[in-house]
This record gives sequence, C-alpha cells and structure tokens, in this order.
Amino acid sequence: MSVSKMKRLTVFAFRKDADRIVRKLMNLRCVEVRQADSERGEEVLPYLKAESELAQINRNLLQIRQAIPILAKYCRKKGLARRVLHVNREQFVNSGRAAAALELAGRTLELQNSQKENEARQGELRSLCEALSPWIGYETLLNDPGTQKTITILGTFPPTVDSVLLQSQLDEAGIAGEPVKTDETGIYFALTFLRAEENEINTFLVGKGFQKVDLPKKETTARELQARLTKEIAGLEQQFRQNEERFAKLAEGKDDVEILSDIEETNRTAAELKQRLAQTEHCVILDGWVPASMEKTVAEALDAFECAYETEDPTPEDEPPVLLRNNWFAANFEWVIGMYSYPRYGTFDPTFIMSIFYMIIFGLMFADFGYGLLLSVLCFAGIKILNPRASMKRMLMMFGFCGISSALMGAIFGGWFGNLPVAIMEQVAPNAINSTAGHIFASGLWFNPLDDPMTFLVLSLGVGAIHIIAGMAIKFVVLCKEKHALEAICTILPYWVLFAGLGMLVVGIAKPGLIPSGVAQWVSIAGAAMILLLNGVGQKSFFQWLIKGLGGLYGLISYASDLLSYSRILALGMVAGVIAKVINMITAMGTTGPIGFLLMLIILILGHGLNIAINILGTFVHAARLQYIEFFGKFYEDGGEPFNPALPTEEYSEDMTEGSN
Repeated sequence: MSVSKMKRLTVFAFRKDADRIVRKLMNLRCVEVRQADSERGEEVLPYLKAESELAQINRNLLQIRQAIPILAKYCRKKGLARRVLHVNREQFVNSGRAAAALELAGRTLELQNSQKENEARQGELRSLCEALSPWIGYETLLNDPGTQKTITILGTFPPTVDSVLLQSQLDEAGIAGEPVKTDETGIYFALTFLRAEENEINTFLVGKGFQKVDLPKKETTARELQARLTKEIAGLEQQFRQNEERFAKLAEGKDDVEILSDIEETNRTAAELKQRLAQTEHCVILDGWVPASMEKTVAEALDAFECAYETEDPTPEDEPPVLLRNNWFAANFEWVIGMYSYPRYGTFDPTFIMSIFYMIIFGLMFADFGYGLLLSVLCFAGIKILNPRASMKRMLMMFGFCGISSALMGAIFGGWFGNLPVAIMEQVAPNAINSTAGHIFASGLWFNPLDDPMTFLVLSLGVGAIHIIAGMAIKFVVLCKEKHALEAICTILPYWVLFAGLGMLVVGIAKPGLIPSGVAQWVSIAGAAMILLLNGVGQKSFFQWLIKGLGGLYGLISYASDLLSYSRILALGMVAGVIAKVINMITAMGTTGPIGFLLMLIILILGHGLNIAINILGTFVHAARLQYIEFFGKFYEDGGEPFNPALPTEEYSEDMTEGSN
C-alpha cells in the first residue's frame, strides 16, 4: 500500500550505557542500527571494540549449535509443529540455568566424542578379530621369535593352488609348512625355514603368490587373543549403551540449551551492533533509522537513559531503508517483491495491486479445482499444524490464496483433477455425462480451454492488456502526484486512446455491428496522432519533437511484445490440464480387479502429485515474471534496501522479560 516514512536517529550516550541502550533498541524491534559516522569535524573517531566479547560468545555458540542436534536425536518431545518456549531470559540467566545449560552442552559434546572413540575402537577390534579367525587352529604363541637358526612366518597362498603339490614344493625348498586352514579366500600356512636362507625363500614364496600376514606380537595364541578381544568388545558395547542412556538423560535439558542458543545469538547481535558505534573517551554515538510511526516509542525508551538523541527527516543524499506497510492480505505477497527488488524509498509500493493480479494470473495458469483446493488445504493446514516462522507463514498464506484462485478458475474452466470425474463417469455411468453435473465437469461453468483454446488465448491477452494498462495508470498517478501532470497526459493518455481504438476494432471483428462503423478506425487514428504530436512536447526543436513522437509510435512494438508475453497463461493453463487428462486415461486402463484398482490408485496419486509439483513451480515463476517485466516495467523504481531492524533471536524461544516486547 505504501512505503513507511523513515526518520534518521542519532544517539549520544555514555559508554557505560552502550550495551543497555543497544539491547533496549533491539527489544523495540523498530530501529535499524547503521555504521555511525566517525567523522566529527576534523577528528575521526574510532569504533567501539567488542572482539573479546564476540570471541567468547562464538565459542559458546559453537558448543551449543553442535549439542542441539545431538540432544534432539534423543529427545522424547518430537513433532511436526515448531515449539516456541516462553521464558523470562533475565531470570533464566540470573538463576544459573544459562550456566547449567552451557555445561550440559559441553558434557554432551564430551559424551559424543567418547561415543565416537568407542565406535572407532570397536571397529578396530572387530577387524582384528576377523583377521584372527583363520588362525584359531594355530596353537603357537603369536610372538614366537623362532630359534637362533630358524624363523616362522604366517601367510596365505591363493585358493587356486593345489595344496598337495604346494606341500611337496615347500618340502623341496626346505620349508616346514603347517597348514592351518583352507577356505574360499586362500590356504593359510605357518612356514618355518632357516634364517640364512630367508632372502631366497622369500623370492620363492612371492613366486607362488604367498602373502604374509602380520598379526599382533602377543604372548598368547590367536584363539586366546580373539576371546580377549571379544570380551573387550562386549565391554565397549555395554559402555556404548550406558552412554546412550546418559544422552537420553541429558536430552531432558534440550529446551534450556535451545533457550541459551537464542540468548547467545542475541548477545552476539548486540556485540556486533556495538561495533558500529563511534566512541570518544567517555561517550558513544549511535546512528540508525526508525519508522516515523515509532518515533515516539523510541523517544520514550531513550528517555530512561542519560543520553541525548535527535530524529530528523532524511536528506536527498541519504538512502533510508524501505519498510512496506500493507494490509493482512497483501503483506503475504511482499516476499515476491523482495525476490525482485524493493521499491526505492519515497516511491510507490505496488504490493496490493500486484497481489491481486498475481493471484488472478496464478489461478488462470493453474486452473484446476482439485489442484487448487488441495494446495489451499495443505498450505492453511501447514500453518495450523506446523506453527511456522513469520516468513514461512507468509509464503504458505500466499500459496493458500493462490490455491483458492486456482480452484475458482478450475470450476469456471472445467478442471477437476484434469477430467477425472468425466473419466470415472465414462467407466461407471456413461449416461451421467449428459446431465447438468456432467456438463459442468466436462466444460466448467464457462468453457474448457482444451476444447476452445482460442477463446482462452483472447482471455489471457485481455487480462494482459488490463495488467499493462494498470501499470501505466500507476505511472500516470505517480507523475501527477509529482506535479508532472502534463508529462502524464502527453506520454500515457495517447496510448490509452490508441488502445481503446484497437480494442474496438477487435470487438468489431468478433461481434460485427456492435461498434458503430468507422468509430474504431477514427479512435485508433486519433490515438496514433496524439502519440506523434504529444510525445515530443517540451523538446527544444521541431526535429527533436518529431523524433520523440516517432519514437513513441515505435514504442508500440514494445507494448505488443509485452502483450504477447501473456500467451504463457494459455500455455501453462493448458499444459497442466493435458497432463492431468493423460494421467486419467492411463489410470482408466487398469481398473479391472483388485490389482488393477491398486495400480490405478498408485498411478493416480503419483501422477497428479508430480503434475501438481511441476506446475506449481512453473506457475510461480511465470506469474512472477509477468509482474517483474511487463507490470513493473511501466512504473517501478527499484533499488530500495529492505528495513532490517535489530532484533533479539527467537528461533526457539520468546523473551517474556518485562519490557522485551
């Protein structure tokens, strides 16, 4: 509806009050703190330091952020809805709960590290047990050093080797081979040979595919070591289970850790804001912006401190932030404006008008009663069940309203999950198609775009023409308010006359005799002449005036191009219906028997679900594009920076401390 008027705020306060003032302004939620102007005459003031405070806060936050998802895993309080805790943060800190929550986060991370070490150790021991399994039958100690003249090694030969032939070859090479086990992975041997022949024998063994196995050099057999390791694994498993129980106990304090997260995030915001304050030896200087409507509230809050402050209107050199003020309906569409760019401060806010057109165009592109109703129900139910944050709530509200528009357009143009009722009638009760209900399901309350695409194209272009003219009308009003009424009359009004004439020509062709003969032609000629003659008013020379007028006529090409862009309403409006109709046709092929019925339901749900998802995305993008290019292009002045007030963090909790809201 409008862009809020902003006031520049400057505060001079004692350094000792800097933290309390910043936090008070944060709780007001209506002050954007900017980098203070450090140049005061010839002196350049330094900024307030808060590095050590920030470092401690960041250390705390690192622990807290890592602990919360761990605790959430073991928390019994789970659900889809976002839980918001109400707490007096001042009492929370003063009572020691904040310190206890930080300690709990630390213990959670320590326990998590212990669990990771436990799992790593278990994995290591299990791997070792697996390596020992083939050697259970080997009764010699694993650390057997051999004798002064002999050495024993363990290893495997490939499973493809003939064991009888291998044994004879080992004997010939002077190797005492003790087979331990044979399986699909290989033949396990303990080999004893002379130390003096080690190099020659190693060469021989490599040629036979021998792979040496290194087991722990323990004064025990493989069987005894495996039993010992198995016992250790059991102990680690028990310890792991006990730690899981400790996690469940710690998770009871998850709420406090989440509250502490909000408190520390708020502390960090306050510390970062303080770094924007210029300082002298005893004072600080705060610069910011506040909506004019909140000026009195801010003044009352600052009066509680020993400080001096002033508010003033922005100068032409200033770039105030932009705060949009819209009614409950249009406010849900502000984020669509934000995806493009906020209007420049002091210019027209088109959110309300855009929201009406966006909803209508979205409905035409996504014209299906079933799809629209489902979209609305899901969005409004999501708001009720999930309790989302404000930004998500606005998005869901917007799509909910667009779903209502889609449902209405679907009823008008015969979209009921495509042609699902008709497809069912054809299978179950063919005669019902000729009834009144059958006619409404088949053709809608007006007509079906799949049966009459040209009428739908004309309707789409008609909506586009109204949309474009509305944009021009906004520009006309803006120019008049800026005391440029002559420019508005000379550069916009002639196009309307020409458009009126062209509209009469179209109506005359569609409905002969409805428009008196020759009127449409003369109105069109008058409009073209007005563009040629008036577009150059104010130019210094006849040549400039003529060029400007011809340029105005040439601009008709741009308007024609903009108008044709609205043919995408036809394309998107039909594609969802065609795909839905195909899904219904495929579904109808498998309606025989229980298996066929089950297959029909699967195809129906998956097909329509995918069709809805794809077309919602396409409709959202193209409906927005028509606003950004065709509508905004006629009047919009972008480049505004959204108003970003300093706020306390309330991701998990709301502060109920007196004066915080």
